[in-house]
Amino acid sequence: NSPDMIEMSGFICGCVSCVFYLGSRFPQLHKNGSGFQRRCTEGTFFLFFALAMMGSCTCGLSLVLKMPKPESSRALCFVHPLSWLLGSSGVLFLDIFVS
Repeated sequence: NSPDMIEMSGFICGCVSCVFYLGSRFPQLHKNGSGFQRRCTEGTFFLFFALAMMGSCTCGLSLVLKMPKPESSRALCFVHPLSWLLGSSGVLFLDIFVS
């Protein structure tokens, strides 16, 4: 029971989205992080990070709550939303680190 082409392209798109989503926080970490350029958070818009953190929490929660019931394979059931779950939880962790 292999996934069809549409499901596979959606999964690949989710993986690319995860990489871009996680990669979007590293410039801010590099700019603010200890041992890097400034060692301060001056100029950081914290409302952006607060809203992004709430969005990441709700996105991850919706993925967990709406996980499909396993019909054919339990592994495929958890692998399909994994990229989005990693993206939202990873960005949440990075946003907490920036804050």
